[in-house]
Amino acid sequence: MTAPSDPRNDVDARRKAARRTAVWVALIAVGVYVAFLLSGVLGR
Repeated sequence: MTAPSDPRNDVDARRKAARRTAVWVALIAVGVYVAFLLSGVLGR
């Protein structure tokens, strides 16, 4: 059997994963925003 994990480690791991996901979502959002701006500037 496996030993029970420490709940604090689980919370820290989940917080780290959530932060990583938030950073990826922010980077994608910024990329879409920049692409939108460039399409407006270059599309004139």
